[in-house]
Amino acid sequence: MGRLLPLFAAAALFLLLFALSRFTGVGFLLALLGGALGYVGLGRWQGGLLARGPSRQALERLAMREAWRRGGVVRPEDLRAFLPEAEARALLEGLSERGLCRREGEGFRF
Repeated sequence: MGRLLPLFAAAALFLLLFALSRFTGVGFLLALLGGALGYVGLGRWQGGLLARGPSRQALERLAMREAWRRGGVVRPEDLRAFLPEAEARALLEGLSERGLCRREGEGFRF
């Protein structure tokens, strides 16, 4: 599933280059080469993004959205599906230090 974006981009690039070359034999080879390079380049870029994981800002937005779903209060255990509990607690405490939420017992109120 993760290789669909590079595959479709390579196919689109191939068709574009092949059409721009007016469907000649040499154009077919150049389009094939361009499509292959596009596939490899986009695949490496996408793989790097997926390997890094979500950014800190994305995780904070996720915690806020989860708190909204739960009536404004979220506990670190509530984020277990997305993060380990220790990281979730550190994330929520970081939000608390910045004044975006406050601690209430076991949970954090947004």
